[in-house]
Amino acid sequence: MAVLMAAGCSRYKDVSIENVAVKQFNMTSLSTAKVKIEATINNPTGSRLYLKAVTGVIRLDNKPVASFTMDTTLLFTPRGISTNEGNLHLKITNLMSLFSGSFDLDESVLERLKLDFNATVRSGCIKHHMKFMDIPAKNIFEL
Repeated sequence: MAVLMAAGCSRYKDVSIENVAVKQFNMTSLSTAKVKIEATINNPTGSRLYLKAVTGVIRLDNKPVASFTMDTTLLFTPRGISTNEGNLHLKITNLMSLFSGSFDLDESVLERLKLDFNATVRSGCIKHHMKFMDIPAKNIFEL
């Protein structure tokens, strides 16, 4: 039994996030928003993969401006690349940086925005915590 479990988990280190895209963005109040994302993951393991407990911070010029959490668990199929959608709740924590006059809504803002986030990934036999730091927003968002 232990040999079978070890064989199923041996490719867990090869799991990779291929793409994350914002599909929909809706402001729910002046300081909160609901964001629908689409994530594509390569799961070479022999069991289903669950992406859950995603939390993070969005920084503008290295100053935190918003935080987010994912309220859904995304399920990915074994032995291949699959895509799933989920919802994030975004809370703007520093409105002053947005209204300070140094914030122009053009493509250059994506170069100044960075994301830091933590995610928990669970496969049949292993739970793994991943940490991503200093991810440029231009790698995720498209204007």
